[in-house]
Amino acid sequence: MIKVSAFSIKILAAVFMIMDHVCYLLMPDLVILHLLGRLSFPLFAWLLVEGEKHTQNVYRYGRRLLITAIISQPFYSVVFQRLSLNILFMLLLGLVMLRLVKRYPQLWQQLIIIGLCAAVAESLRVEYGAYGIGVIFLMSLTDKLKPIVWLLYWCSFHFFILVILSVFNISQSWAIFAGFIVFQFNGRQGSRAKWFYMFYPAHLIILGMINYLIQSR
Repeated sequence: MIKVSAFSIKILAAVFMIMDHVCYLLMPDLVILHLLGRLSFPLFAWLLVEGEKHTQNVYRYGRRLLITAIISQPFYSVVFQRLSLNILFMLLLGLVMLRLVKRYPQLWQQLIIIGLCAAVAESLRVEYGAYGIGVIFLMSLTDKLKPIVWLLYWCSFHFFILVILSVFNISQSWAIFAGFIVFQFNGRQGSRAKWFYMFYPAHLIILGMINYLIQSR
């Protein structure tokens, strides 16, 4: 298997996200773009875990996420016609959860923290909700469990969410494949990608403008 850097995984996550948004806004009949787009959030969740692990200043990291989330929110709301909070708020909440879980290592404490963060995500209507918190927590275990054990948890989690609870459309099951991608990580960070903080709102603006021009013709 080809081993990839964290930078390569970030590029993949960004490409998958663009595919998903292009499908939603411009090409709704091209379903394959939406299916591939389901891999985006789990990869960003894994990148968040890596970022939290290696950051020298978690408060600065969180501040960048918060500022970008606030800047992006008006564009997100207008482009997608949603009242929910964008994915960067989910990553920020996930960052808080990861730090709290580290501070309180006992299992019962961690379960309370995860449950509270999931409740906050649902009550504030953050994109991906409680599912997003579960994904981020599971991604934090990739270097603590054997790959086969982790993948069993990962697949079981999605089976429970999609089949038992029917929280998402079954297309979300494609997110399972992201679990195989993160295990191709070669341990290297690769190029720095500070551009992503501008990329997220910029791609929303560009896609929104294209969609507006198409709709107004």
